[in-house]
Amino acid sequence: MKYKLFLSHSSKDIEVVDSFVNFMYIIGLTDRDMVCTSVASTKIPVTEDIYEYLNSLLADECVYVIYFLSDNYYSSPVCLNEMGAAWLKKSDSLSLLLPGFDFSDIQGVVNRNKIGIKLGTSDAMTKASLNDFKVILEDMFQIEIPHNRWEMARDEFLNKSIENVRRFNMTLSQSYCIGDLENDGCVISRKESNRDMIKAAIDFSETDSKLSSIVVFNGKLDFTSYFINKKNLCFEAYADKGISCVDVELKLKNINMSNEIMLYDDEKEYRIPLMQFCDDLSFWRNVSEIKFVLHRKKVTKSGNIIIKNLRIE
Repeated sequence: MKYKLFLSHSSKDIEVVDSFVNFMYIIGLTDRDMVCTSVASTKIPVTEDIYEYLNSLLADECVYVIYFLSDNYYSSPVCLNEMGAAWLKKSDSLSLLLPGFDFSDIQGVVNRNKIGIKLGTSDAMTKASLNDFKVILEDMFQIEIPHNRWEMARDEFLNKSIENVRRFNMTLSQSYCIGDLENDGCVISRKESNRDMIKAAIDFSETDSKLSSIVVFNGKLDFTSYFINKKNLCFEAYADKGISCVDVELKLKNINMSNEIMLYDDEKEYRIPLMQFCDDLSFWRNVSEIKFVLHRKKVTKSGNIIIKNLRIE
């Protein structure tokens, strides 16, 4: 029975998945060797029910699953269903961790202790790990991949994966008035379905606090690959008159590093180089917060602040 690669991924990560499909084409695989729902040439036929097709595929074929793990992946019920179905089938698999997603972030039935490949760099270790995957492919598909062709395709894929954008789920945001448990001076309002935008009402007359904080990310991430590749913290923002500036803060090694930006009542895109927060590589191994801090003395009138599309690119 012939093998198929099943690319389990979030459609929001299509850029890196599409570059992986091209990688496979270059080394000699064909449309019949892969199933990828977001790529036209390898998608599930329109006449098929997607879940029945996947169940049939996992039952009837020798399937090797490639998990493209990211925040987007774990936010998708479809992806989690695919993961569970593949686990029940006990399919062989490889985990590709998209830039900014770490082994400690792995949840569910995927074994975080099993060797995977962390994308985001093109170093010797990452290349060696993909070379091990070459041996697996040659064995599965009974092919011999020319060394030069493999290296060219591998390096192109790794370089493309570095360009992948990490977006933060803004529905997880929380607001605080420092030292005020009632938190009436900074209140986030948003639609729960909108993961790319938050709106916060700022009113220091409702609190004795000198600082209000909007925490968009609160966890633990390794940003070293982003720092090495000279990425930026990007977002769009605007605010009502009276809220003219905000401090953008990253907590690195439990130390807050901040940049003040000016706000306007028209939407503006901001691109802050990570280097501008801290130029010490070791600090970027542990990013535990991304937040927007407003100071009472700099807010002259109550109003709203809107922040959209927080991402690394």
